[in-house]
Amino acid sequence: MKSFIAKLTGLTLITALAGWLVFSLWLPQYYLPVLPWLLVFFFLFTLIIHAYQVSLSKKDFGKFTRSNMIITFVKLIVYSVVAVLYIALDKENALPFVVCLFLLYLLFTFFEVRELSKISRS
Repeated sequence: MKSFIAKLTGLTLITALAGWLVFSLWLPQYYLPVLPWLLVFFFLFTLIIHAYQVSLSKKDFGKFTRSNMIITFVKLIVYSVVAVLYIALDKENALPFVVCLFLLYLLFTFFEVRELSKISRS
């Protein structure tokens, strides 16, 4: 678990640095002050979900396999609710927010799937 936290922290810091470069050099007009908080949200949510899935895989691998699709569905619902709430509060910046949310979702999902596949192989 320590290895996952270190990798997740590295991914988050690299993403924050890349976001800072993009929004300070090329797209400053699209920067949203909520984006660092969105990054923290993805970090914490990924960490919690991963810890839960690791504990499931250690107890009962069959249950882990069955619950994986449900967990993915719940994650999509949570991220969708975050998007809808933000869009309802700030319609003017909806497109930059949704694009950033989508990119973070892809990045963190690919990372989590890669890490979970390492666990499922062992």
